[in-house]
Amino acid sequence: MTTKHLFIINPVAGKKDRTEIISSAIRRHLSNENYEICVTVCPGDATEIARTRLEALGDDEFLRVYACGGDGTLSEVILGMYQAGKQNCAIGVVPIGSGNDFIKYYDAIPPEKFRSLGDMITGKTEVIDLLKVRDTANGTERVSINIVSAGFDAAVCKGMTEFKRLPLVNGSAAYDLSLVKCLVSQRKHVYHVIADDRSLVDPENGYLFVIAANGRYYGGGYKASPISNIQDGRLDLIRIASISAVKFVGMVGKFRAGEHLEKMKDITTHTVCSKMRIEAPEPVEVNIDGEIITMTNPEVEVVPMAIKLILPQ
Repeated sequence: MTTKHLFIINPVAGKKDRTEIISSAIRRHLSNENYEICVTVCPGDATEIARTRLEALGDDEFLRVYACGGDGTLSEVILGMYQAGKQNCAIGVVPIGSGNDFIKYYDAIPPEKFRSLGDMITGKTEVIDLLKVRDTANGTERVSINIVSAGFDAAVCKGMTEFKRLPLVNGSAAYDLSLVKCLVSQRKHVYHVIADDRSLVDPENGYLFVIAANGRYYGGGYKASPISNIQDGRLDLIRIASISAVKFVGMVGKFRAGEHLEKMKDITTHTVCSKMRIEAPEPVEVNIDGEIITMTNPEVEVVPMAIKLILPQ
């Protein structure tokens, strides 16, 4: 089987355009092999590039796709691969964005290894789960490789995008600034949560937020789901009840460190399931790997062993 390499570069990921640096490294490592370099020009472009290249792929070819950008670029590429429905492909992450949260799951692998094209090109693959997110009103589907959430943190994520545009503000700092901004008005969300078709007991005062996790980190380094396993065929449903601003300030450090499941049991509930649904009186803003999508009664379901992931050599 012939192996091909597709590099999808987002030039606006992070604080600096690294297109020429990455392209030079590609040419150095793959001078005698089949490769293509595509540079995105607008949101959604990475999805279209990945989907069309895979749809044109022959049965005797294998395509290694490298998402060169942040978590948003990775999410777009994953969606295109999912839409193409091909099995003869794999995704590699070259993290040059401001957050790069997904690769933190592999805490034993330094980020520099993912940014080393030599190590990525020769890296082996493993099969991992994805999350499928569906708008139950219109059937629109998206996919997530990392974390899906709704509530306070989705509002924070929406604001984070604005703060990241400021000079010298990285992903973690942008998240913290947005967090402070949302503290006043985004602490209570009225949802009814269902897991594997079983109604859960919702807190009387509403939710701070609800998380469906495949990976572990989001928001520029917050360890939202420290127990997640991206190969277990299940999702981790974490629910945190609405709390006062004073109590919220005390919980932030525990949440960042991934200590909330053990040290915040009075407001935190953890459920392992295959599918969860949020029912709400109004459309819900859903955070899908850093992108905010408005959905009606969103449903999240694990897709076991759905995609091949390239890990650096």
